[in-house]
Amino acid sequence: MLFGKDALEMLGILDGINEVIATTEKDGRINAAPLGIIRNEESLYIRLFNGSHTYDNILSNKWFVGNITHDSWLFAESALGDLSQDYFVRREGLPVLKDAESWALFKCEAFPLDIVNAEVELVKGEIQEKKFRAFNRGANLVVEASIAATRYMALRSDSYYKELLKLRMIIDRCGGPREREAIDRLMNRIDSYSHI
Repeated sequence: MLFGKDALEMLGILDGINEVIATTEKDGRINAAPLGIIRNEESLYIRLFNGSHTYDNILSNKWFVGNITHDSWLFAESALGDLSQDYFVRREGLPVLKDAESWALFKCEAFPLDIVNAEVELVKGEIQEKKFRAFNRGANLVVEASIAATRYMALRSDSYYKELLKLRMIIDRCGGPREREAIDRLMNRIDSYSHI
């Protein structure tokens, strides 16, 4: 187990915005959603948007688990839908993605507003597996598309929809079958929500 700020880099949390899949819990039900942890040297922040399970759970529990994974399909799946409970395991009593390369427990004091910028603090974490891989443009853009999709759904801005269409073209060209499936599923969800 790793503890304190010195463990951030070992766990994969570097300067800049680190996209993780946050797991939270309420009434025994685990929720997962993409979340950006912003690191500026030793300071850590997150931005929460009102109306999400993640927002409600972090406000209630004052903690979340940041799961570090390179599986962009999981970002797309958890962006607009719920992952099956089969995707999770308990580590130290906490809800963690089974296939996360590392995970970290963060405590967070947030106050209810429409958009919350909250300071967070690393409590502990664990490296489960270190994988080496080359960058895959398609996989990285699926993560970007997941973020754009959540913003499109929250704000209904045409600029986010246009961004998604552009990202889809690049993902289709640069990604593998899993990345193409991820963007297809993401776009299908947006299209089905748009009619509601």
